[in-house]
Amino acid sequence: MFSDIEKLIPHRAPMRFIDALVECTENAAAATTCFADKSFAVAGGKVLESALVECLAQTAAASRRHLAQANGKANEPQFGMLVAVSNFKIHSRPLMEKTLRIEIFERKRLGQMRMISGRIFCDGEMVASGDLSLYA
Repeated sequence: MFSDIEKLIPHRAPMRFIDALVECTENAAAATTCFADKSFAVAGGKVLESALVECLAQTAAASRRHLAQANGKANEPQFGMLVAVSNFKIHSRPLMEKTLRIEIFERKRLGQMRMISGRIFCDGEMVASGDLSLYA
């Protein structure tokens, strides 16, 4: 595990959805979360689709910040914005008390624009996948 997640992303409850960054390289990262205590992102006992998209975006933000810290740029401001969501598919909405694994990898980079692909797993089964365009 890496730094305290709240040192990696600016999100705070009720909008901080990821709990831990568990893997991070220059082009890929993984995070985990459990929505047991995040009722803002849950309806009918299942995680909302919009929260799954946000989990990918927060994993990307956490990984960029972790890499900046590892490269001695911890004090430089980190800005980011979700620009677009494409090819996003929800295969099933996971139950709120299950641990999710969020995996992302960078597909393209042009200046500060990045396209990432991501997948979210619950109990080893993919529950969501798609692409995000980010300004980071």
